[in-house]
Amino acid sequence: MSEEYPPIPRVHPIMAAIAAGALWGALGYAVLWGLSPIVVGRRFVVSMLGTLVFLPVRLVLWGIRSLEAAAGRPFELADSTWWIGAAAAVIGALIAVAAALALRPLVRRLRS
Repeated sequence: MSEEYPPIPRVHPIMAAIAAGALWGALGYAVLWGLSPIVVGRRFVVSMLGTLVFLPVRLVLWGIRSLEAAAGRPFELADSTWWIGAAAAVIGALIAVAAALALRPLVRRLRS
């Protein structure tokens, strides 16, 4: 006896990119802030590969440094950093969506 299962709904590529990018940013934050069992050294973080792996978090940190330079003083961020993780998730999602939109014509061309 064979049971029929309903078809698995398809996930839109942009929604998948949003989820993957947000996860990318959030995981990068978790690793850099010691909230995961993965430990990375400064040498890896500042390498080209490390910069790409942690790009969403690095962009947020570069933005903070730019704002500190414009303000002429460092900000007191040691007490609350959760928002850096949230910002990194948003930045990761934006990067992933931009990549998905840029690759879309290439994928369509390859399919045809």
